[in-house]
Amino acid sequence: QGRKFIHVKKQVRYSMNDGEGDPPPDRPSIVPESQDPVSAPAPPVPTVEVQQDAIKWTVGKVFASLGVFFLSGLAEIGGGWLVWQTVRNHRPWYFFVAGAMVLVAYGVIPTLQPEGATFSRSYAVYGGIFIPMSYAWGWLVDGDRPDV
Repeated sequence: QGRKFIHVKKQVRYSMNDGEGDPPPDRPSIVPESQDPVSAPAPPVPTVEVQQDAIKWTVGKVFASLGVFFLSGLAEIGGGWLVWQTVRNHRPWYFFVAGAMVLVAYGVIPTLQPEGATFSRSYAVYGGIFIPMSYAWGWLVDGDRPDV
């Protein structure tokens, strides 16, 4: 037999019995008999609202979503890198134009996520993919090995 805790409007009834009869005399109830939860009607069961337009994930959708994240990362990092090359490393102007065009494409690519994806969740997950991709780009393209 274990202890039972019954929650009634911020008042708790402590009982060592199995629900039958009165509590043991050494452990009186802290809830008055007039508010006894056993005789009171049960409160309504809380419901959880489920998004109706939530994504129904399949293996294909998972890989498509990962592909969109990967393309987004390439576009953001590559476009930013091209602009950086023009502004900081004095490369020709067409690096800047190409970078700007790729960054515009980056603004569109995340919208290719499956129907039902939200902006905030997509970008939160994308952040976890963008960071390792940035390190990989720096290492593979610029030869800037990450610190350990």
